[in-house]
Amino acid sequence: MLTTVRTHGFAADPELPQRDRLLDADAVAERLPGLLGLGSLRSCNLLRAKYRIGESLRVVYRLDTGSREHLLAARAFPAGRGGSAYRRAVIAAVPGDGLPPVVLDQESEAVWWTFPNDRRLLGLSDLMHPLGSVHPSWQRSEAVEYAPERAVTLRARALDGKTAGYAKVFAPGSVDVAELAGRYRRIAAALAGRGETVQSPDVLCWSNERQLLLLSAMPGVRWADLPTADLLGTLRRLGAAIAALHDAGPAALGDDHPAAGLQPFTRLALPRVTHSAELVGLARPDVAARARRLAARLAGAVPAPDRPVLLHGDCHPKNALVDAQQIGLIDLDQAGTGAAANDIGSLLARLRQDELIGGHPAAELAAAFLAGYAGVRPPPVDSALHWHTAAALLAERAMRAVNRVHLPALQHLDELLAEAERTLSKG
Repeated sequence: MLTTVRTHGFAADPELPQRDRLLDADAVAERLPGLLGLGSLRSCNLLRAKYRIGESLRVVYRLDTGSREHLLAARAFPAGRGGSAYRRAVIAAVPGDGLPPVVLDQESEAVWWTFPNDRRLLGLSDLMHPLGSVHPSWQRSEAVEYAPERAVTLRARALDGKTAGYAKVFAPGSVDVAELAGRYRRIAAALAGRGETVQSPDVLCWSNERQLLLLSAMPGVRWADLPTADLLGTLRRLGAAIAALHDAGPAALGDDHPAAGLQPFTRLALPRVTHSAELVGLARPDVAARARRLAARLAGAVPAPDRPVLLHGDCHPKNALVDAQQIGLIDLDQAGTGAAANDIGSLLARLRQDELIGGHPAAELAAAFLAGYAGVRPPPVDSALHWHTAAALLAERAMRAVNRVHLPALQHLDELLAEAERTLSKG
């Protein structure tokens, strides 16, 4: 959960002068009751933000009205565009379960949608109570992950309340659901062939018309719910699981990667890294020089190409479910092909950021992960790991701190970039 934004350190954004008001949970809590026709709110919490400098800001809030909770999403528009967006939204609106489905805040040039209404995700109302119309076991739903205008993940509940699976619903035209379903099936089959220590979700059903993919539920608990004593052992097991995924490439992809629907992973490619440095510096002028310097150093030290493997694409501990028998790798939507150091560097960067903002010491966790990985296949050379970790600290961790308005990371942004410089200096 995000907290009231007062210390993000962003430069002013003349195209979105309302930015900070929408990021301030206290200000929103004062403003929304009047817009929604409510007396008061018991609580108002900012759950998610997505900020594109000079273009848009999207936020998700959870409101507790005293009788129930609601999800509301807002988008801030440049001056003069909010009214037309509101008029279009009203045409497609469905009842908002006790709240107005769509409201316009003229003062903030922002439009608010009460879930299941959304600017681009259509048909969500029908999916909240599908009553077996999509899959026999899926009777009702609850939102567990919501990215306005892009995607929502729904927990599919059976009649007895048990989890029947997880449904991913995407904005029209944003995802080839048939291809994504095929990708999940190939990866699940490839991992199943490696034994029972690592698994991934299989596909229960999919629909291009609904832009929907229903995946099987995986056993296990998330990283955040593990006792501290289990973390090192879990990272060792996760290292082995990611190594198994990398080794599963031939079985999952076949000989023709494009035919398998998997594209090269490019988030840590040099053009993306350089662009990330520019955006981080634009948002936070106080670190602009360090970000540019880091990008230049990365450009001068790009490692030699390595044999491509099957990559998770969003490799960090929160995308693993842990139980006594297996590691479940979830959220494979960004799976692609590329050097193994992409996944490993992403994970090591995440561990270092977590330590900076008060989490567990990264060195021990990283060593455990690499030991588990090495037990299955040789890890990349140190120079490649250092480069990809530094690149991920800039293009993933620093960039996401800005566009997700992640306050803990923003408050340590200079230290995050300094850590990337130190990592790169290891050679």
